[in-house]
Amino acid sequence: MYEDLANIQYSTVWDYNYSLRFQEVNYENKSLSDAERKEFVSVIDETIEQFAKGLPIIYNCLETFSDQDNEYHMIYHTVTSIMLFVLLTTIDCMVASKYFILADKDYDRSYMRGKMRVILNEGFKRLYGFDEKTYKNSEWDRLLPILGHFPEEINLQYQELTSHLERHAKSSTWWKEERNLETHLDAVKLYESRQEEIVESQVMEDLMKLFNTLTAVSDFLNNIHTCLYNFLVDKCKRGEIIET
Repeated sequence: MYEDLANIQYSTVWDYNYSLRFQEVNYENKSLSDAERKEFVSVIDETIEQFAKGLPIIYNCLETFSDQDNEYHMIYHTVTSIMLFVLLTTIDCMVASKYFILADKDYDRSYMRGKMRVILNEGFKRLYGFDEKTYKNSEWDRLLPILGHFPEEINLQYQELTSHLERHAKSSTWWKEERNLETHLDAVKLYESRQEEIVESQVMEDLMKLFNTLTAVSDFLNNIHTCLYNFLVDKCKRGEIIET
């Protein structure tokens, strides 16, 4: 058993090209054919099933170490809870896109578009925010106090992603008005909002703006998690962790 611990290998911190995730998506007013629609839903279902397997794993990690108050586990809890938010919101994006694509009635489609806009607005607001108030309540800001425990490459990636996220935050209103109408249920204005012409490709482009952003942040969080794992591997190799 001790040999097993000694043979544990370090994991790789990847140098992701995050800028690719922040490029504008353009589907050129394309509408899916019935066959493409069926294939899209099939891929989404498979991806959701795969991603959803991670939810109980992350949650159980949070629960298992919830009573640990040492510095390592406090950092681990912060990172893991943000990972849960990102994964949950990513899956919600996929579920919403699936039912938008499946909707074959005008009202159903306008309804799903409205609910997708709620996810877009609330998702990015919680992830990064739009102003000083929402920045300070964001998941991204929670990482800042713990970055001193991580190597320079992680800090540089955080700075790069912050730059991308800031540009995203200022690029549009992130459907704030539509989100307010969908949640506050002002009937007249909500009806008027839902009469807006539905352009399928535009709705999916809007959704990909958040989906790709979440994917970039997920990649970064995986790098942070790798650093935490490598820290434990290092302790094992120094004999500071003994298997019982």
